Amino acid sequence: MALNNGCLKNNIITGDPFVDLGGLVLQSISERFPKKSEIEIVQFLIDVYIKKWNRNLYSVFLTTSKILNPSLKGKYEKSTKSYYQSIIQNKKIESCLDEGYCKTCGKQGLLFHNSRDFFPNSGSGKFVNFHHSHETGIFLCKECTLKLFFIPLGVVLLEGKNGFLHTQSNRLSNFWKHRIIDENLNKIDRNTSTGILRIPYTKSVNALFYLAEQIIMEVKDDEYSDYIQLIIFTNFGADPSCTIHQLPNPVFNFLNKVLRYHKFYWHRFINRFYHIKGAKWDAVNYKWFQEKKGEIIALKEDDYQNNSNQIYEKLLGNKSILRQLENAHKMHYQNQLEKFPIEITYHYIKEVLNMTKEQVELIARISDVIFELSKKEKNFKKYLFMFESAGKAYELRGALLKIIKANFQNGADEPVIRIKDYVDYLFPDGQYWGEIRDLLLIHLYEKYHDEGVNRSEIPEGEIEEAIVEEKHVNTL
Repeated sequence: MALNNGCLKNNIITGDPFVDLGGLVLQSISERFPKKSEIEIVQFLIDVYIKKWNRNLYSVFLTTSKILNPSLKGKYEKSTKSYYQSIIQNKKIESCLDEGYCKTCGKQGLLFHNSRDFFPNSGSGKFVNFHHSHETGIFLCKECTLKLFFIPLGVVLLEGKNGFLHTQSNRLSNFWKHRIIDENLNKIDRNTSTGILRIPYTKSVNALFYLAEQIIMEVKDDEYSDYIQLIIFTNFGADPSCTIHQLPNPVFNFLNKVLRYHKFYWHRFINRFYHIKGAKWDAVNYKWFQEKKGEIIALKEDDYQNNSNQIYEKLLGNKSILRQLENAHKMHYQNQLEKFPIEITYHYIKEVLNMTKEQVELIARISDVIFELSKKEKNFKKYLFMFESAGKAYELRGALLKIIKANFQNGADEPVIRIKDYVDYLFPDGQYWGEIRDLLLIHLYEKYHDEGVNRSEIPEGEIEEAIVEEKHVNTL
């Protein structure tokens, strides 16, 4: 029987992550063995699961499945093959529906009953209220039912569970196919495969950003219209779970810009924000150090790449990283290092914060006024300290009013800001005031770097995070 029929043709994306993953694996195997029939490919998989992996599939399939059921001891292969032979031939078996529409691909015809034994995290017959219409499982066509058997070759081990990348994009799905599924098949060919594949990153959030970077480096594009999500699940016995980490499209496009044009600086920036117990960050040499038995040891990235990272958490949690970017600009300036690329900040405010060009230009103009006033008064600490110490909205408002007054007293031809610009561009509805403060300070430090201001004139220490009085609401 040929594989290229029904929803197997071109591996149609159904929208169900588990079915789509199985279809991707099935597509990879059929491309590798184009002359094998469907049942021969199933037999190939049965041999892998039983002979190479010793049926270590309990986090994907239940013990009620044909291949794990203890009551079928010694008959796993025969029972599983017979079951899928009937499905491939579209024969009616127990719990089939004579006519209906597949719940995932919509194909009309004979439907097969699927519950948690082969369909991870899908509920079981004992809990009929889990499914639509109080059905005892999910009813799928033969093609979608077959795809579920192929899931284990498409997942990797993460945090003791199974993880896989899911997207609605064929080109991004192909990345997972070539990077993970083909590697699995290569290991099987070399007879070195002993179970579900492992990757260097075990922490799921870090793994998501690692995979996003790999996609950006391999699937080059100026703009991505897609999003990606990392699904972490276990179907183990009485303790099933599923967590989804989604990398939103704006963050994906931001990473695309910084990794393609400023990869070196972005990595150094990211490394600063890992949580490492008992370690100190060397801002000059960009390294973590830890004291062990009286000896100061420099840590390698492998030592902490699976620790939580503040920047990753903020990007996924829709929280601003402008304060961290601000400190990067300040630390580079204070330590007499090369200027931190302002382009990273611009990519962030454009792609993620969605700031308008008019707003950015207005903030830059205000920072220029602050710089000129500081230069004229020969006191760079005075105004800079006012803005760095503004931890609340009214404190930022007070600092702005002092600048407006000082600018007028110094005989400037134009005001710092007009009321229309203040309302429409500086603090438009929904704009969080802390982001305005942070971007203003970033512009100031860029100016200090360009103008060669004496570093002794700048207050020491990191800038405190603004207090979120009312998240992303105009509090001014």
